[in-house]
Amino acid sequence: MPHIIEYTEEIEEHGWCQQRPTLMTGDKYLHEVDGKKRLRIVLSVHFDKYIWEDVAQWTTTIQEYFEDEYTLCPFQIIVDESNKVELTVFVANSLIGILSCDKDNVRGTLVVPNQIGDIDVRGVAPFGFYNCQHLKKVSFTHFVVIAYEYAFANTGVSEFFFGYGMPVMLHSTAIDGCKNLPNFDTLADTFPKTSAWRNFILRSGKAFREQEKELYRMHFLTHITDEPDTD
Repeated sequence: MPHIIEYTEEIEEHGWCQQRPTLMTGDKYLHEVDGKKRLRIVLSVHFDKYIWEDVAQWTTTIQEYFEDEYTLCPFQIIVDESNKVELTVFVANSLIGILSCDKDNVRGTLVVPNQIGDIDVRGVAPFGFYNCQHLKKVSFTHFVVIAYEYAFANTGVSEFFFGYGMPVMLHSTAIDGCKNLPNFDTLADTFPKTSAWRNFILRSGKAFREQEKELYRMHFLTHITDEPDTD
C-alpha cells in the first residue's frame, strides 16, 4: 500500500511576489532515497496560514510507493490512425498513470489496458493522467474498473468508451475541468445520457469508498485497508 507523507514548510514572501512551494498538486515524479527511486504522487499543496507578516505556512501531502510497489512500463498511445507514440507509464498496486514530465506526450486515444506484459492493471491512479491536455479519447479495457481522484482532470478528453459488464466507477473529481465532455449533472449517480456513458458510474465520499472495497475484492490482487470516508 502507498505511504502518506505530510509536511509543512514556511515560505517567505517578497513584496507583491507571493512565493509558493516547488511541488504542485498532481505532480508525479521519481524521488531517490538511499540509491533507490520511489514513486511520488502529490495529493495536495495548500496554504495554511501566515506565521508572521511575510512568512506563510504551506502543507504538502504526498502518496509514496517504494521501489517494489511500482513498475515502470513501456507503453504506446494512439495519436491517430497511422501514428503511435511510445512512452513510459507507471503501474503501482495495479493502478496506471504517467509521470508529470511526460504529460505533454500523451496525445490522441488512450486505451487503458488490463495488462502490460505480466503486470495487471485494474484502474487509474489518483492524478494518473492529470493535466494531459492533448488527450482526446479514453477507452477502458475489460477488468479495468476504477479511476481515482482527478485521474483525467484538466485534460482535453471529449469521449470515454466502456466495455460491457461491471460499470467503471470514476471518482467525482476524475473528470474535473474536462471542458470538452458533454454536460451532465455531477450530483447524479449514473449517466445514461448516451450509449458511450451507459457503463459509467460517478461517485464520491462514503459511496465511493464502499464500492472501492468491493471492486478490490472482486478484481484486484492487492488488499486495501480501511480508510476514513472522504468527500
